[in-house]
Amino acid sequence: MTDTEHVVIAGSGRVGHRVAEHFADRGRSVTVIDPDPTGGFESDDVEVVRGDATKPSVLEDAITERTGVVGALTDKEDTNLVVCMAAKRYATGLRTVARIEDRAGDEYDEYVDEVYFPERASIRAAVNALTGSDVRTIEEVTGELEVLDVRIDYDAPAAGEVVADALPEGSVVIAESGGHVAVQHSTKLVEGRRYLIAADRDVVGDVIEQCRGERPS
Repeated sequence: MTDTEHVVIAGSGRVGHRVAEHFADRGRSVTVIDPDPTGGFESDDVEVVRGDATKPSVLEDAITERTGVVGALTDKEDTNLVVCMAAKRYATGLRTVARIEDRAGDEYDEYVDEVYFPERASIRAAVNALTGSDVRTIEEVTGELEVLDVRIDYDAPAAGEVVADALPEGSVVIAESGGHVAVQHSTKLVEGRRYLIAADRDVVGDVIEQCRGERPS
């Protein structure tokens, strides 16, 4: 699963909060499971389900038929594993990502689809882990500018269009992925190929919509 319509995040601390904001900025539907019954995480762009994410009833409230990935990003390793395993039992086919502090994270491969190591990775690495491979943010870039490694979908609005007409103001195509072929304003974006695109954070969602198809509601 890549470029999922709906993302569920268990964990409303700093990591979960910032990952949720990234997906909301990209136009994704996001639900955060927050154990704080008095408030805790608040956002106009993110749905919040109050409760313990390890409980099946709470997961049932958060997961919908559009959910493609569940990210367990709490600061408790055992909680994250339980959430991912419960989510798999609740809805087969879901992609699961667990925040694991132990560097021997490959030991958990049979329980989760991907492991995220917060002590040696950025928030963007967590976003990439949840997203999959069709849209990836280059992790070393700092500030508000994001550099995306994006595949042009076959039915995307940008497919077959020249660069100057395909993408919103505030973005620029740098090169074909890998950096071997530079891209000009008159270059046509080819379906199925990957490109490196630099974009201001506030237009990242529009760029992904143009490259990957309709923006999920």
